[in-house]
Amino acid sequence: MSPRSVRIDGAASTIEVATAFGPRIVGLHIDGRNLFATSTGHLARPDGRPYRLRGGHRLWVGPEIPEVTYQPDDQPCTVRTTDDGVRVQGPTDGVGVAKALEITPTSEGWIVDHTLENRGRAPITVAPWAITQLRPGGRFTLTFSPSGEGLQADRSLVLWPYADPTDPRLSVTAEAVIVEAPPAGSPCKVGVACSRGLGRYELEGMRLEKRISLDRAAPYVDLGAAIQVYVCDRFCELETLGPLSEIPVGGSVVHREAWSVG
Repeated sequence: MSPRSVRIDGAASTIEVATAFGPRIVGLHIDGRNLFATSTGHLARPDGRPYRLRGGHRLWVGPEIPEVTYQPDDQPCTVRTTDDGVRVQGPTDGVGVAKALEITPTSEGWIVDHTLENRGRAPITVAPWAITQLRPGGRFTLTFSPSGEGLQADRSLVLWPYADPTDPRLSVTAEAVIVEAPPAGSPCKVGVACSRGLGRYELEGMRLEKRISLDRAAPYVDLGAAIQVYVCDRFCELETLGPLSEIPVGGSVVHREAWSVG
């Protein structure tokens, strides 16, 4: 273990949390192997400086507006022990948002709570956006909601501008969208709405499954795609979003993911 991180042992995996930057989970170790991607490059911020992706699991702010979303997370975090796990608190960023992760082990894996707190001077309307960067080479499954009855549309596959619906990495079954993530190929991103709030990634006998609760009456960004997958040649991502909501000054929202690991 690095002095710049702390580890928490769970039933079938170990989580490694960064302390020198973040909040960021930098490792999900299963049988001694890290399923998470590491050192995955950077994005260009509006000021021309890099946003370091670093790999692992991070908390962003949706919708994707660079001057808001790409706030750097390069400063040390406060880590404290809770009754069952740890809470990692980041400093206030340049737009007045403070991010925190609280990680708790369960019999199946982990509960990860993502908190956005408004420490600015005015209300903000944002969505918590939980992004997990994973090693490429595996397969994603994004599960649809069960089909209903009647004449109204009840499910959709959401495509980003650089996604090709004929991409051989994509396939659709009656219950799910399957996305292959080989370590080659151009970027592609898809999402599912309305979903069961379930996404899975499998690689080399390892599995990470995320579950979220959906508020059917609340607005979601990205055409309602609360479960998303991004693939490129260096890494791949399993992403979830909470509803879009107005956070008053001093207020906060929490987005929970339940991780099943095997």
